Amino acid sequence: MRPGFSIGDAVGAPFRLAFKRPLATLAWGLVLMVPSVVAIWAFAPFVIQALETGDAGVLAAEGAVSDFESLSQYMAFQAWSGLSNILGLLATLLVTTAVIRAATAGRRGDSAAFLRFSRDEFHVAVIGIAIVVGTVVVWMLIGGLILGFAVAAGVSGGQMNWAALVAVGIGLIGVFATLVIWGRLSLIAPAAVILKSLAFDEGWKAGRGQTGRLFLLMLILLAVTLLIGLFVFMLLLIAAVAMGAGLASMGDPGDWDDAAVEAWMLAQLRNPWPMLGIGAVLLPVVAWLAGFSQALWTAPFAVAADGLVQRSDPAGADDDTAAR
Repeated sequence: MRPGFSIGDAVGAPFRLAFKRPLATLAWGLVLMVPSVVAIWAFAPFVIQALETGDAGVLAAEGAVSDFESLSQYMAFQAWSGLSNILGLLATLLVTTAVIRAATAGRRGDSAAFLRFSRDEFHVAVIGIAIVVGTVVVWMLIGGLILGFAVAAGVSGGQMNWAALVAVGIGLIGVFATLVIWGRLSLIAPAAVILKSLAFDEGWKAGRGQTGRLFLLMLILLAVTLLIGLFVFMLLLIAAVAMGAGLASMGDPGDWDDAAVEAWMLAQLRNPWPMLGIGAVLLPVVAWLAGFSQALWTAPFAVAADGLVQRSDPAGADDDTAAR
């Protein structure tokens, strides 16, 4: 019989992981936050310098050479920013692979929160790069077609309205096709972790006959993401209102000027302990949410792949199932 997967089990997978393995979820979030800490560490001296010199307007800029006291300071900032980007990709790779392991581990635990450097991470990295590069190339071709019809419609002075419609149609079809195909592509990385190989073929074949169900899974996950996003927005709104009480001494927000804002920020820098205390309290919550967010779009496809991927060694698969 053709293997299948339960959409309900797939959607529930990130919630089961987050609440049954809260420490692992927290660890994933902390790993994902490391690049942000590096970026803040790099940007903090620049912010302090801008505030102390009264040149806070440059904070909204891109950070050109002229915004720094020396070329070496600018180069150091760029180096730290580049390191932050690299660490961001590495953290995403580690956590994504860890979530796949956790989602397919059954009841087995892991003292390292399923985080490690292994051939699984290498396989997932290669697959991710291949999918991203392939998607970019395809969309460059689609973008060229759209641009060509759009230009034809523009230079015709309204005589080729059909060209504009074709451009819009190509764009909509391209987006829809990308979303539909993405469900099947999302099975390849989990298949690689399950089979311990670069399972491009196996992962793609695992979605055969399941394209519609995978697309429906993506739509459900999108709806769940929007609901969670609305909930987090409400929490941020409440926090902003609470923080507004601390800014009450600055008067009506409509009367604030750059000097007042800079004075308040400098006061926080001179006495950072209240803000650090608030950050320490919120850190576990924010980290857990970050880990859950990564699991939300990874664990469902790992569970789906676990039920769809054809194992080459039935006896080994039975032993693995029994171990779970």
